Amino acid sequence: MSDEQEIIDSVEESKKPGKFSIVDAVKDRAYPTSVIEIFLDEDVAYIATQLELEIKLFGERMDKKSGSEELKELTDAYEKLIEKKNKVIEEMGGNKFAFHLCGISEGKRNDLYDKALVKYPMTYETDRNPMTGEISKKEIEMEDRNKYFTDMLWSSYIVKIVSPDGDEQDGISVEDAKEIRRSLPIASASKITDSIEKMRAATAVFMLSVDEDFLAKS
Repeated sequence: MSDEQEIIDSVEESKKPGKFSIVDAVKDRAYPTSVIEIFLDEDVAYIATQLELEIKLFGERMDKKSGSEELKELTDAYEKLIEKKNKVIEEMGGNKFAFHLCGISEGKRNDLYDKALVKYPMTYETDRNPMTGEISKKEIEMEDRNKYFTDMLWSSYIVKIVSPDGDEQDGISVEDAKEIRRSLPIASASKITDSIEKMRAATAVFMLSVDEDFLAKS
């Protein structure tokens, strides 16, 4: 399944009857949601991630086919990959954690970036043109600001974590996010970051479609 289709499906799920109210939307509770399975074992995380990539590629190829023998072959291969992934998860999933994500408004995202700027203000380097004497300045990239902003994003998007035993933690602090990002396998951390970016796109589509529905019914 393509990223675009995942976003559309997420938006449509969020707009189902009984799942939307303007009050909830304002409070960031009606936005698209997603559940990400994370493995603390690096090897398992890598295997699961590679299988998911293969499943995604097969899904994208299937979207482009219809009523053909090739589609049947792709479907069979797709289902076998899913079975393989489920088997890997079943055999090695004792350290599987489910991260529940929920989209946030673009305004809140901007607020988080403003906080990062307050903590780590922009700095610039200047350069003088020897021919004209004109002085130009260029922003110096600040890694600490980017890390802090990402920590805040994780803290805002992750609304719940479910342990392998079924225990739940509601939300995480910025400090929690910092430690989790430092400790997770690279594949798992990248998976969450990618999902957050997809959630941002889904939220934008969600708000646009909600506005269109509202205008159509006005």
